[in-house]
Amino acid sequence: MRLLSPALYPRWFAAWLLLSLLAGNAAAQLVPLTLASDPTVLAKAALGAERGTLVIGTLRNGKAAYGAAYNPEPPSTPRAIESNSAEQPMFEIGSVTKVFTGLLLAQAVERGDLKLDDTVGKLLAGKVEGLSPPVAAVTLRQLVTHTGCMPVMADGVAGGPALAEQFRTFDKPMFWAALTRIKLTAAAAPCEGNYSNFGMALLGLLLGERYNTSWGELVRARITEPLGMNDTVIPLGDKASRMAPAFAGDRRQQLLDMLAYSPASALRSTAADMLTFSRAILAGASGPLGPAAVRMLTPLARYEGAEIGYAVMVRGTEGARRTYYHAGVTEGYRTLWLLAPDTGEAMIMLSSNTRAPMQAVFLAIGKSRYPVPTVEVPVDPARLEDYRGEFRVSKTMSLTFTVRGAKLLVRETGRGYSALMPTGNDRFVVATIGAQFVFKRGEGNAVVGVTLSQGGSQLDAQRASEPVVVTQ
Repeated sequence: MRLLSPALYPRWFAAWLLLSLLAGNAAAQLVPLTLASDPTVLAKAALGAERGTLVIGTLRNGKAAYGAAYNPEPPSTPRAIESNSAEQPMFEIGSVTKVFTGLLLAQAVERGDLKLDDTVGKLLAGKVEGLSPPVAAVTLRQLVTHTGCMPVMADGVAGGPALAEQFRTFDKPMFWAALTRIKLTAAAAPCEGNYSNFGMALLGLLLGERYNTSWGELVRARITEPLGMNDTVIPLGDKASRMAPAFAGDRRQQLLDMLAYSPASALRSTAADMLTFSRAILAGASGPLGPAAVRMLTPLARYEGAEIGYAVMVRGTEGARRTYYHAGVTEGYRTLWLLAPDTGEAMIMLSSNTRAPMQAVFLAIGKSRYPVPTVEVPVDPARLEDYRGEFRVSKTMSLTFTVRGAKLLVRETGRGYSALMPTGNDRFVVATIGAQFVFKRGEGNAVVGVTLSQGGSQLDAQRASEPVVVTQ
């Protein structure tokens, strides 16, 4: 439910769940920001008090605009960032790289070169021996939607220095060897969405095998070169001096170079290039990417209370406004890429500090695109007892409701309580973050479940226990 739990920072999950109660932190101070806000205002809010550089590019009415924030401020006012400037700072985009891998698959499927139901075993036949039957049966559809039961990384690595070491050192032979040792997180795919760097890297390597080339060469030949994205690269070469100095809080960080894991997190880019990429996707089938631009946004599976396309997170419902996004975190950079095709808008946030509070801006934009009622409808305090109790979302997450005074309060597992405002029959909101709770009643008019909607996502929870008593 959290936008990005601090516990997950070292895993670089970058899935960024839009749902977040975020009790007691930055969400409580959300200002009314939208995709139409001044990019400089957005940049300053997204960097906060953290060190480093943060650049935001927005696309609106076909026009690109840029804003930047710096800490510390440079001694002289920086020149305005221009689309065609060779001085645009560069950043690691982390897991936003996965969107490029998803587009490569969409292109391959559109060409008829691959099918979503092609399996790992089929594509590696005669190339990698010793795959377990469950691993061999995983499909491309499952890899690109994180439903293939793949672990986060190989060999039980989940975070910390071992994760960074695996990113940096795994070459293809090491990766193929690890694939023969991989234990799926369930008996067989598909699984409920479970974010996997290993699975996405595997997908990229499979694409390279299909075309007898490298994933990086596919990105260059089929995406960046045709679109003129000259600053979207893996090896930096003479561009190294343009990388914004990286931080984690106040600590300087080194760049993250990788080999076999490149399809999951290796690209470096600029705001201008990422808006060029966004413009091409928004152009749809008639644009430079052709039908693959439409295909990559097509939902393929349920994921985190919403849907996922070709490695693109999807919020909203069909027939209504949909938002597409992905985020990325490396050791010293943090990124958010977002598309709003219904309004023709796009945004890229690039930060050189992994702790930049970008989630507050993300939540504010989600709130603006998916507003909730803000008019209080009084409710009989006695009726609040109907909602008291624990409601289970999953094995590891639940929502707990209690009554304090004449207020209904809610908390997510491991978090503090937030007060709810009644807006109708069995309906409550946390207006500051655009979250709405709708309770469901069953036999005997008893409350049996609750649906949490926020930012285009929806989570359902079923009553798991009787009322919970919380002392004052």
